[in-house]
Amino acid sequence: MTRRGPVASPKRDVVTLSMLLLSGPFLSTSRPETTAIGVLFVAVGVYGTVDSLGRLVERYVRF
Repeated sequence: MTRRGPVASPKRDVVTLSMLLLSGPFLSTSRPETTAIGVLFVAVGVYGTVDSLGRLVERYVRF
């Protein structure tokens, strides 16, 4: 199954970078609840980065 459409969405890239940047203050606290929110922000940011890179590679490399 091939994906159609643009390789990367600028809005999605902004959200991905925002999640990674916002995670810092949440991870630097000592409260477990706040740290858990920071970990979720990192997870969403990493997922978006990997997905964008995967789409970029998929565009140029066909298996």
